[in-house]
Formats: sequence, structure tokens, C-alpha cells
Amino acid sequence: METTDDKMERRLYSHDLAPLPKEMDLIFKTMPDQVVRPAYTEDVVQIVRKAIATNKPIVPRGAGSWGLGGSVPVKGGITIDMTGMSKIISIDETNLVVTVQPGITWNALSEALDAKGLFLPCYPSSAPSATLGGWIATGGTGIGAFKYGSAGDLIRDMEIVLPTGIVVHTGDKLVPQNGGGPNLNWLFVGSEGTMGIVTEVTFSVLPKPEELRPVSYSLDALTTFQPALKKLVRSGVAPMHIMLGDRLHFDYLRAIGKHVPEVGCLITMALTGTKAYVDMEEKVIDDIMASVGAKKESKETAQHEWSERSYEFRVRELGVGAIPGEILVPIDRMNVVLEGTAKLIKQLKMNAPIIGTVADNNTIMLMPYYLADEHKLVASTAAMGFAKRLGDLAFENGGRPVGLGIFFAGNLAKYRGKEGAHLIRNLKDMLDPYGIMNPGKMVETGTRYGISMPAFLMNFGMHMMGSVKRILPRDKIGQKELAKLKK
Repeated sequence: METTDDKMERRLYSHDLAPLPKEMDLIFKTMPDQVVRPAYTEDVVQIVRKAIATNKPIVPRGAGSWGLGGSVPVKGGITIDMTGMSKIISIDETNLVVTVQPGITWNALSEALDAKGLFLPCYPSSAPSATLGGWIATGGTGIGAFKYGSAGDLIRDMEIVLPTGIVVHTGDKLVPQNGGGPNLNWLFVGSEGTMGIVTEVTFSVLPKPEELRPVSYSLDALTTFQPALKKLVRSGVAPMHIMLGDRLHFDYLRAIGKHVPEVGCLITMALTGTKAYVDMEEKVIDDIMASVGAKKESKETAQHEWSERSYEFRVRELGVGAIPGEILVPIDRMNVVLEGTAKLIKQLKMNAPIIGTVADNNTIMLMPYYLADEHKLVASTAAMGFAKRLGDLAFENGGRPVGLGIFFAGNLAKYRGKEGAHLIRNLKDMLDPYGIMNPGKMVETGTRYGISMPAFLMNFGMHMMGSVKRILPRDKIGQKELAKLKK
């Protein structure tokens, strides 16, 4: 077990994918007092017991590839860097399960399975860097979820160190949870590191499909895709993954010198199965997409887009941050939300491309993002104002934002209802009687002073941030590059 008190190294753990401006240190103590890297479950148990004895908060952390502050301290304390626990414990080819430590990246696990002719059905788009434990904690919906379910659906069992130092297993390694009482796996999936620390996971895997074939279709506007998507989800075909990007997204990529197709909007799907089955699916999808005037792009274009599925924010190469919003909305309300998002972007004088994925037969995930210097207070707070209004738009249309973290903990009652939120808070208090496990997240917006910020105050503040953005000059980041592209 490694431990460090080095200030420079600790500073690296004071942010995640979206760095916070230094002014936020007035509210949150984002730099941990200590960083510990365990190698075994017993190391984690010792850390938890030490935290209880010294009344220190602990913050479990994977690769920090999320952007809502779930792995960022609000009261200092001990950050537990789980990336040192990255071993593959076993690959059971007979029972089609794999048992691993949580610090392994999804790419590393996928490559190990591929070498044995096995297939990881679902993983995050940030698979090259994201760890298993981190994505389980955020309850992500990722690549493969449309056909195979999310990572939470594939979990057989987890080993969890509770905030009391007790170690529990949540399921059975070889069989599902049905008929075994409440499914404890789902108590911890999406709990954002507030209920316990994952130290081992057993996943279901599949034999590698005979074929994995990407196909791409171009359209003039994302709104044109909605009627095709409605047909597709009722057609009986089930692509592994469906992803989309609008014209501005591809313009930005072109402006920074990336090889991207000369298209407006692009829809890319990945099909899996036997060659005959994939041929059949492709024909059905071709007909559906043709019915809305989509143009089928070349195999080379489709393959290129599939190879880029984990790099949707390459525009960060402009030297700024790509701050994403993330919402889930019913497919039937997709166009209403797209139109509302366009209006919001115009009101806030932003330039915001839209990318997204189809989560299941009734749900699309839309991820508008905009470029900003995240280290500056105005830019960062404006980003939260945009995310707040985008979330409100989702709520109005039967959807919701994705994730809670520090800044959106006030949404818990909107997600689960008043009584549901009360139950979750009670479960948190029961599992974490000492209040040490990632405090100030998900169930409350905590501060460095031990005072929780009321949900209405946080939401009002973010709404006002959006109002401030409306009176600021139009965003200029990326405009020089786009102007050069047009010449």
C-alpha cells in the first residue's frame, strides 16, 4: 500500500475530468490531506478503520474521468486511489464470468477477454482510461447498453468494503440474483462512492460474436433521425450500439485537423452476431434510414467512426475544456428536447455541438458540450448554469439529467421523489454511521465547513449563473478555427 502527502501530487486529485476554478476552494476543500493507493481488499479495510478512528472523510477514486465531482473531496481527508487494484483474478471460460479488481480499465479487460475469444458486452465510451469501479459507481449507460444492458445488468457479484470496515459480497458469482432476496448489486451501482468501496467485481461475459460490423448514415439534421429511430426500436433488430453527432461536432473536429467525413449529422450503429444475422439487420436498418432520406456512408467511414467511439471530446486539443451536459429523454420527446436545447444554446450565446447515444428502446442520451476555460470562474459557473437549464428541459419532457455528484445532489428528490430521496438518505446513514464515506455528494451538497447547502439555494445559484451567461459576450473559443475551415 502506497501513501503520499506530497502537495503537488495531492493537487492532482483535487479535480476530475472538469477542473474547478480556484475560487471554489472557498466553499470546498478539494485537495485531499493524503492519497493512499491500496493493492488488496485488506488494505482498504485498514484505510476505512483508520478513517473511523481519526474521523477523516474518505473519497474512493478511479481514473477521475467523470465530470460531476463525485471523486473530488469537499472536506479534504483521504483519497483512496483504486487504480493500483487492477488485477484480473480469474477468467472462467466455462461459466462465462470474469472476476477482477476495480482499478482495471475497461480496455485492459476487453483485450484480455478478446485474447480468449470472449467479449465484453457493455463498457463506457471512456474505456481507454475509465476503471470498472468508477463506472459502476456512476451507474453509467455506455457502448453496448442498447442490446446487452448496462454494466449494472452484467454484474454477478461485488465485494464491497462498507464504511464500517465490514466486507460483504452482494451476489452469487455463477448465477443471477432472482429469488435471492433484494438485489444488493444495485444498491451500490450508481451510488457514486457514498455507500461503500468496490474491491472486486464478477461480470457476465459472452463468446466473441462472429461479426461486429459498424454502419453509418448521414442526415441534414438530428431531428430527421427521430422517425427512423421510432421505427428501428420496434423493428425487432437490436444494434449493439447507436451513436450520433451533429454538424457542429464534425466541424470542430475538422477545424482541428482531424480526418472526419464531409457530412452534416452522422448516425453510426454497431451490429453484432453471425454474418447472416448481421446481413439481415443491416438490410432492415438500410430501409428504415432510407425512409427518412438518410444517405448510407462507406464502410471506411463507418469503421473510422467506430474506431473513434472513445474519443468524442478530441476538441479539447484546442487547449480548452469540453464541458458536457448529459440528459436522458424519451425517444418520443427527442425532437422537442433538441429544439429546446438549440433555443437554450442561442439564449446563452454559446456554441454547443450535440452528440449522443441511444440507451434503450425508449430512451436517448443527449450530450451537448461547449468549449470553455474551465479554470476561470465565469466560464465554469456559466457551464453549471447551462447544465442546470438543460436538466430542467429534460425534466419537463419526462427525462432527467445524468448523475448527481457535488453540484446536482439537489436533484435527488426530483429523481426519486421526496420519500424515495428520504429512503436513500436513511440507507446512507445506516451504512455510514460515522459519516466518513465520500461526504457531501449525491444525498447532499456538502461544504468544507460541514454545512450542507440547501438544494433550493444551489439550484437558484446555478439558474442565476445561466442568467449571467445571457448578458456576457458571445463565446469566441473555437471560432477562429471554424472561420479558417470556411475559407
